[in-house]
Amino acid sequence: MTIGKISVSLEQPLLDFLVQYQENHQIRSKSEVVAQAIMLLRDQALEAQYAQALTEWEERNEAEVWDVVVGDGLEGHDAAR
Repeated sequence: MTIGKISVSLEQPLLDFLVQYQENHQIRSKSEVVAQAIMLLRDQALEAQYAQALTEWEERNEAEVWDVVVGDGLEGHDAAR
């Protein structure tokens, strides 16, 4: 994995929180705390995108199309929902 380097300027309360969080959670470096925060932001953005895609899917009534084939290849009473 390639590691890039940046410089970040934070207001003191945010920096204090970062340091406190690092200490409380025994994280090796401030960079790791920032990386975790960015991953959470990425996950949050992906969650919003998935929710939007599901909304669009439901609005186009594509669920009805999939409901017809959802049990294909399955045996037993759970095959037909």
